Amino acid sequence: MSPPPLSGLAVASLVLSLLVCLAPLGLVLGIVALVRIPRTGRRGKGLAIAGTAVGGAVVILTALLLVIGGARFTAWTEEGESLFGPQEPKAGTLFDLKAGDCFAPAGGLFSAQESEDERMTDPSVEIVPCDGPHPAEVYGTFRLKGDHAISDPAAIAAQAFEGCVPLLHGFAPDTWTLPAVEFSFYYPESVSATGGDRTVRCWLGAEAGLPEASLRQDPGTWDAGQLAYLKAMRPSAEAWFSVPEQVDTDLAAATAWADRMAEGGAESAKLLRAVDGLPARARGPVTALANRLDALSGIHRSASRAPTLAEFGKRWDYNGDEDESAEEWEARLVLGLPVEDEEEDGGEQQ
Repeated sequence: MSPPPLSGLAVASLVLSLLVCLAPLGLVLGIVALVRIPRTGRRGKGLAIAGTAVGGAVVILTALLLVIGGARFTAWTEEGESLFGPQEPKAGTLFDLKAGDCFAPAGGLFSAQESEDERMTDPSVEIVPCDGPHPAEVYGTFRLKGDHAISDPAAIAAQAFEGCVPLLHGFAPDTWTLPAVEFSFYYPESVSATGGDRTVRCWLGAEAGLPEASLRQDPGTWDAGQLAYLKAMRPSAEAWFSVPEQVDTDLAAATAWADRMAEGGAESAKLLRAVDGLPARARGPVTALANRLDALSGIHRSASRAPTLAEFGKRWDYNGDEDESAEEWEARLVLGLPVEDEEEDGGEQQ
């Protein structure tokens, strides 16, 4: 008696499963063979099982490699790294920069001319890894408002300044701990209604170079009390960083800033008093800071109504005690946030 014929589907299943690109077809044929063999009485059940197992394994492995490779590619494209490690320096322009990029401009960070406009005129940059020497880091970008044409560079600069300040505090909520850096931005000189680059790029930089690491801060490193404190201080800090370059020469700019300082200080004082869950030892210093911010808010409000620059200076000069640094130092100290140690020449202590 001759043996039953061998199942062609079983043989095809095993052969195709061994070919990576055809493994899905081998998997399907193996399943079909396992269903048909009992009905037809043909041989090859073992081959069909092997073809199904091999085809399934190849399909699963291929899917995993695609997922892992896709995730790695996303990280590469978003963080500026290659598939084989950190990104190498590459030539580019200011228009190529995105949030998180570190760079070295060809023409220097700041204008060599003594003028109020420090806008970089040479767009050439070298995009470099943030974990190495770098003069500047982009902390955020945004588009100029509206779709209309804007031809006044001063109006664009004012909008750029207004938009960059909150992005800075989202990137580094505890600005107290930032190193000595310049807060700046790059913006188009004019934009048309029909096109053109409307993106403002906000960056931190220093002529001597930034630390060899990103300045981005991770909120996960703070406890609940520290995070609540930093959120409460944000309105005051944002107002302070919005100081215009023309504060000594332009009454309208100076009084507008004083008004922002008054509003920001009052809002921070309100938020500080509403913070829950602070350690008992922190309640006194935090309340003292809130009281100081309220007092300064009144002074700033008065300065915002000054009729002349000379009068503005008189109202702003409150016996040389120009800020809330002493009260803020005490509040930060009891909360465990870094503070400057005067006995160690400006070092920091916990």
